[in-house]
Amino acid sequence: MTEFNIRDVSGALNPALLGAATFRNRVSEQKVAIDVGASTTKAEISRAGFSIAEIPISAELIGSFLDARPIVATKVVTQGIAPGTAVAVGTAIDLIITSTANLPVNVVPGIHRSFANLTMAQVNETFATDPRVKDILRARSKAADLTGDDVAVLSSVLQANNVPVSNDANQTVGAAFTAIQAAFTFQN
Repeated sequence: MTEFNIRDVSGALNPALLGAATFRNRVSEQKVAIDVGASTTKAEISRAGFSIAEIPISAELIGSFLDARPIVATKVVTQGIAPGTAVAVGTAIDLIITSTANLPVNVVPGIHRSFANLTMAQVNETFATDPRVKDILRARSKAADLTGDDVAVLSSVLQANNVPVSNDANQTVGAAFTAIQAAFTFQN
């Protein structure tokens, strides 16, 4: 005859008794500062389903080799899961990383047609280095947020650089701002 041990599990689903990571409140948006200085962070990177190993190298030898090479700055330009999407811890996210200096501005939808054949570096050097434009870039995250004063400043800067502004969807100040903001974001 088999013996059964009967246990009381009535409080087993009490959130206070479970770890904090088990239950999470859904918040529309939350900024969390994470200090990783006091702990070790380990990235789990894979390519085509194979884990990429951490390969020990001689810092002195690689340093002398790389000193003679040009620096190629890269940025994450997109990712497989939309920014702001909640995912489970450990979810794999595909990243697209590239050197953005020669990235064509027309990869960004909704830009001013005058910027279509330019690179991010060209637009950044021409417009995003202007202190008045930088102030607008710092204060506004999207074209819809531009104030009347912002539009006046941007119109002046655009006209000074022979960029036509009109009510045509591909020639608005907002479309130019979208391109300038992308170039500033992707600057090396």
